[in-house]
Amino acid sequence: MSHENLFRFEQVIRSKQLGGRHFDWVQWDLLQRNARLYATREAFVDSFYGIEPAQRRRRTWAQAFHDVNAVILHLLDRGVPRRSVLVSHLPNCFESAYLDMVTSKLTMMHAGLNVDLGRSETIAAIKQLNPTVAVIVSEWHGRNFLQWYREARDELRDLRIVVVPQAGEAIPEDVESFVDYLDQDIFGVYSEEDLGYLKTDPLAVHELLPTGGTTGVPKISQHSTMDWFHVHSVTLAERAGHTVYDTRLLFGPLSGGSGRLWGVHTSLYSAGRSFYLTEFDEQVVLDVTSQEKVTIWVWNPALITRVVTHAKFAQADLKTLRLVCYSGAPLPGEIIDRLLQLGVPAFNVYGTSEVGACMAPILPGISRQHLLDAAGIPLEGFDAPVIDAQGHRLGPGEVGEILIWNIHYGYWGNLAESQRTFHESTDDPWPGYHYTGDLGVYDQDGYLRVVGRKKDMILRGAQNIFPKEIEDLLSAHPQVRDIAVVGMPDPILGERVCAFVVPQSESGPTVEDFQQYLSERAVAKYKWPERVEWLEAMPLGPGGKIQKIKLRELIQAKLGEESEQFMAD
Repeated sequence: MSHENLFRFEQVIRSKQLGGRHFDWVQWDLLQRNARLYATREAFVDSFYGIEPAQRRRRTWAQAFHDVNAVILHLLDRGVPRRSVLVSHLPNCFESAYLDMVTSKLTMMHAGLNVDLGRSETIAAIKQLNPTVAVIVSEWHGRNFLQWYREARDELRDLRIVVVPQAGEAIPEDVESFVDYLDQDIFGVYSEEDLGYLKTDPLAVHELLPTGGTTGVPKISQHSTMDWFHVHSVTLAERAGHTVYDTRLLFGPLSGGSGRLWGVHTSLYSAGRSFYLTEFDEQVVLDVTSQEKVTIWVWNPALITRVVTHAKFAQADLKTLRLVCYSGAPLPGEIIDRLLQLGVPAFNVYGTSEVGACMAPILPGISRQHLLDAAGIPLEGFDAPVIDAQGHRLGPGEVGEILIWNIHYGYWGNLAESQRTFHESTDDPWPGYHYTGDLGVYDQDGYLRVVGRKKDMILRGAQNIFPKEIEDLLSAHPQVRDIAVVGMPDPILGERVCAFVVPQSESGPTVEDFQQYLSERAVAKYKWPERVEWLEAMPLGPGGKIQKIKLRELIQAKLGEESEQFMAD
C-alpha cells in the first residue's frame, strides 16, 4: 500500500546542511549489533504479567534478537506483504518494542494505538489504516479490543488478528496467538542468514503516529527511520547522555512518539536496558527504581510530578537515579528543584508529533535557570525560528510563534491536510515548516523558552497573560500538587484568570492565598487568579498533557450554572 506524502529528496540535502546526521541502518540493524556486542546483557524488562519481581519478564539482547527474527520469518511464511501496515494495540510490554524492529526489517509501517481509545475511535482508526496485521491484547481495563477488531474484520476481510496473551489466557480459535510467532521451530525451515535478502530503506515511511486525543479520529503522522530516528532520536540520546550502563524506567505509553523515542530508539542506540512499566503507580515507580537500580526516568511531567510529590518520595532509595527525561509539557519549577536537590537534572524535550522533538538542552555546564524555564537549543538537522504575525524571523528577547522544519512526510492518507499543515500549497513565506501554535522567545545564549500556547493566552482587557508564567510561580506554593491556569469568560474584561488546582491535602489554596503569594513576589496584579477550582486529578490526554480545553469547558459550564441560579433567585 502506498500513500502520497510530502517527502522530497531535497529535504535530505537541507537536513544535512543543517547538521543532521544520516545513516544507512534501521531499527533491526541496531538490534543485530547489540545482540553481537552485548548478547547476555539484559535489554528489556516489563511488568506485563505482574509487578512483583518474580513476575517480571526479562530478555537479553541475544534473546530479543532471536525473538524478533522468529516473528519476521513467521510473518513472511504466512505471506504477510511487505510495505503493508501493522497495528499494535498493547499496553507497555516488550512485544510492542519488538514490533517496531520487526516492521523496520520488513519495510512495513507500524502504527501503535493507545489503549485508552474507545470503541468508535479504535474502529475508525483501523479502517483508516487498513492494516494487514493487528497485534493486540484481547481486553484491557474493560475495553474489549478483540470484539472491536472482529467488528473491523467484517469489512477488512484480509485483517489478521494476533493476540498477545495475558497470564493464563486461552486464545480463541478465530484469531492467532503471538506465542506462535515466537516459535523457534521456524529456524528449522529458514535460517537467520536468509534475512540478508531483505534490504531496508531508512527513507521509507515506517512509524505511523496518531497525533493525540482519545475522541474522534486522530490525524496520523508519518515518519521514516531517517527523520524520526537518525536526525531526531540519535541526537537526543547523545544530548541526554544515555549509555550502555543505564536502565530506563518508562512510565507512560510505549505506543506514542515519546514512548518510541525513549523506550525503543534510545534503547537500541545506546544498548542500555529498558523497564516497561505496564501499570503506573507512584509507589511502584519508587520501588522499581530501587530494586532494578534504575538510572533514568522517562516520561511526561504529569506523571513525574505525581511521583515527586508522593508522600514516600523523600524516604525512597533513589541513589542510582541520575537523570529525568521528559516531554509533552513543561515540568513545574518546584519539581525540577526537588530533583536538583538529589543531584538529578531534568532533561526537557520540545517538539510536535508532526516533526518530532526539535530541541533539548545541553547538560554540561547548564544553569539552573535554563533547566527551569528553557525548552533547549535546536537539534542539528532542524530549523526552529520564532516569527511575528507578519512572518518575520525574530531575534533574542522577542516573543512570537515557534515554527519547526525537519524532513517531513505529512499525514497518512490525507495529502491536502498535509499540505495545509506544512504550508506547501500556499504562498506562505515558510513553506515546509510546521506552525506549532506555541509562543516562544530565544535568549542571548540560544535557548528557547516556551511561554505558552497562542490559544491558551489569556486576554484580560488589553493585557496579555501567559498561563505558564503563573503556573510556574504557583507550582511552588506549599498547598499545590498540580496546577493549570486558564482564561474564564468575563463580560467586561473579556477574560479573567482561573486556576485549577490539585491540592496537596484536603485543605487547598484559596484565591486570597494565591493573591497574597503572588503579591509577595511582586507579580503584577492583573495576572493574579480571580477564581480557584479544586480537582482530584487533572484531565490528561494519552500523552499525559493536561487537556486545558476540558478545563475551559468546565469553568464555562460552572459560570453558566451560577448565572442561571442567580437569575432564578
